Amino acid sequence: MLCPVAIVGTWYHEIMAASPRRRDKRYLVAIPARYLDRRGHQLSEDKAQRWVTLAQRELTECFGGATAVPAPGTNIVGGRILYEAGQVLVVSACDRRDEFLAQRDRIEVFVRRMGEELDQDAVFVLTFDSDSFLIELEEGGRS
Repeated sequence: MLCPVAIVGTWYHEIMAASPRRRDKRYLVAIPARYLDRRGHQLSEDKAQRWVTLAQRELTECFGGATAVPAPGTNIVGGRILYEAGQVLVVSACDRRDEFLAQRDRIEVFVRRMGEELDQDAVFVLTFDSDSFLIELEEGGRS
């Protein structure tokens, strides 16, 4: 059911009156947290979740926040194509590419350790330009 325009309009104006501050986030950084090991065996749920949490913490310390998103994928393991249903992509963003580059060595150390502990043959860090943005709202805004 659609809301009456007057209510939507009032709500919109209340939000805009809060004077949010928009910050462009022009560079995304993502770390796939794998669900299978190098032989295609499923990792334990605890082990996989531990590395999702650690990746979120790592990217939060580097860039101020991170989000974990289910990201099923496919991989070739031993000549077979495997569906990796439980893979999670941990995503963060920063204002500029040079902010990522300042953290690149730290992130590389982290993903190497993650790859070793999850028995991977390779680890992957995705980075790319973005038109993402963050809107910071003042305290006491509409709840």
